[in-house]
Amino acid sequence: MADSLRQRVLDTIQSSFPLEHDPYASLGERLSAPRDDVKEALSGLCLNGSVRRVGASFDSRMLGYKATLCALAVPGDEFDLERAAEVVNAFPGITHNYGRAHRYNLWFTLIARSDEEKSQVLDLIRERTGCTDLLDMPATRKFKISVDFGAQRAATASGKGGPASVPAAGSGSASNSADADVCSAAADVRPFDAEDPFDIAIVRWAQDDIVRDERGNLVDEPYDVAAGAFCASLGQHVCADQIIERLAQLRQNGTIRRFGAMVRHQRIGFSYNSMTVWDIPDDEVEAAGMLFASMPFVSHCYTRPRAETWPANLYAMTHATSPEEMESNVETLREALEGEGITCRNQFALETTREYKKVSMSYFMPTHIPFSSEFASWLRS
Repeated sequence: MADSLRQRVLDTIQSSFPLEHDPYASLGERLSAPRDDVKEALSGLCLNGSVRRVGASFDSRMLGYKATLCALAVPGDEFDLERAAEVVNAFPGITHNYGRAHRYNLWFTLIARSDEEKSQVLDLIRERTGCTDLLDMPATRKFKISVDFGAQRAATASGKGGPASVPAAGSGSASNSADADVCSAAADVRPFDAEDPFDIAIVRWAQDDIVRDERGNLVDEPYDVAAGAFCASLGQHVCADQIIERLAQLRQNGTIRRFGAMVRHQRIGFSYNSMTVWDIPDDEVEAAGMLFASMPFVSHCYTRPRAETWPANLYAMTHATSPEEMESNVETLREALEGEGITCRNQFALETTREYKKVSMSYFMPTHIPFSSEFASWLRS
């Protein structure tokens, strides 16, 4: 019974964690389980490493940041690749860094405060790795960002592994509509304001683990605990209702892509992933992106610019519990394109060979050093 509840809690909180004074009681009502049992189940998921943190995943562009996916062609052997990965990982704006089976064998994401900072970081990476063949591929169209292995598990169990209903392009997860009654209509939602200390405090708090204290223990009322911290840091009265309402607003207007549990997918059984990349004619890529986004095993789907040495323009990140399932998922994507009469000129399935870095981005941190020539000189030293 305990294991069953733990799985149900895990499957539920990936898409949405309650914006309520007592989120465990709210989850208990949703799952028809005692409040304290739900809290104990979540505590167990944190302790065994299944849940990395509970909090917000932000759209970096809505916060004023610049994000891109990069691919580096590192010549040599595994030692050379590992050395290059260490160089890349040293930059604080690198959130994900993976080895992949291809000539472009090191793939990483970079989030920076400006285009200038992004360019300077990439120049430093070229300089310090000695690898000049680097692709800079910011997303040009986002069809789906929805990391929800609970939904994928349910779809697999029900045999519905093919196309399903999908949110409107760019909306992320369908769960973004949850708790929508907490705030007004989207048109009336105040945008994120980087000049507002309260909004900055919200981001700094929500990008961390909101449910655990410094000792790793779950807190009973996380929003009330946050309110106390906000009062101290902002020098003004802040109540939990204000935090809950603003979080709901930021989720509704897309600043928060997802408010829930960030999991270790290997720990919960999804040990295999592949970044599938596709060369689709430009006039057909919209239809292909929407089709891929409807697949429950696709967590991310974007278009990105082509390069002279890299013809692909559509990317779909897929996850599976076994190599056979992964192969079947990729084949499902191929067949879906054929079934809709969409042309595919080329396709690669880039399996992850090693995870070098995977962290959540830390936005608006007080210790952030604005990128400058002095900072670049320090990094080169």
